[in-house]
Amino acid sequence: MNIDKLRENTIPYNELEKKYMEDYEYQKEYLNLSLEEYITDGDFNKFYKSLEKVIKSRESISSFAKKVNIDRSNLYTLFNGEKVPRLDTIAKILKELGYTIKVA
Repeated sequence: MNIDKLRENTIPYNELEKKYMEDYEYQKEYLNLSLEEYITDGDFNKFYKSLEKVIKSRESISSFAKKVNIDRSNLYTLFNGEKVPRLDTIAKILKELGYTIKVA
């Protein structure tokens, strides 16, 4: 197998992920799956990292923090798993991202 030829015909994962993360519908599905995983395994950190990826795919953390009126450093402590936010903080973040939770 010629590794150079394989590399020429392959899209690096980070480039592919970046391309997908530009699509708002993909972002919503990504957050849905992340939220479902959180409900199943209780791992806050994975869910917060998902929020961080979506926010960073749209704009800087600083500008997003200003929009939702949350201190930028608080967002970073959340994304680093150093702090568990209140529900209203998560709701503000999700609302700004255009994400709505549907209750059956």
